[in-house]
Amino acid sequence: MIYSYDWLCEKMMDRSRVIIKAWNGNSYVGLINGIRPEDGSGRHWLVTICGDNLSNDTVYVRTA
Repeated sequence: MIYSYDWLCEKMMDRSRVIIKAWNGNSYVGLINGIRPEDGSGRHWLVTICGDNLSNDTVYVRTA
């Protein structure tokens, strides 16, 4: 699934729970704690999600 960078930032700012579907088919549920560039293109990001069990997962996200 392709997300927008603005949506990712909005969800990180308002602290609402999200579901991110990764390219490998896994779904990650939780709060976005960080967004950092993956390759410098401005379209590929590594998003850190804090899940219900307080674990931090880093997910590759492609934006439009």
